Amino acid sequence: MITAEGSIYFQTPRGKIPVEVARRAKQYQLPTIALAGTIGKDVAINFEHGIDSFESILDAPCTLGDAIANASELVINAAKRLARSILVGQKLTARLSPNLSLR
Repeated sequence: MITAEGSIYFQTPRGKIPVEVARRAKQYQLPTIALAGTIGKDVAINFEHGIDSFESILDAPCTLGDAIANASELVINAAKRLARSILVGQKLTARLSPNLSLR
């Protein structure tokens, strides 16, 4: 499952959508990746609430105005990077013994 949020940080588990998406995905044994404009303080707490990974939408430092103006391109590029990472993981998994668990 892939979800997105403007910012992911320590308060995300307190009612933000990515954690609810993760909770529902877990009902189907699906991993959850969150794309976020900002990755903030104490973000690792989200691992305890079902988010398995997160990736910044931003690929370089920029102003908020630039991020908003280029949001579509930034999200598309982040999704492409994420898809490439998933493909790498799939290729690695295919090379591992079928009896080897990744968890």
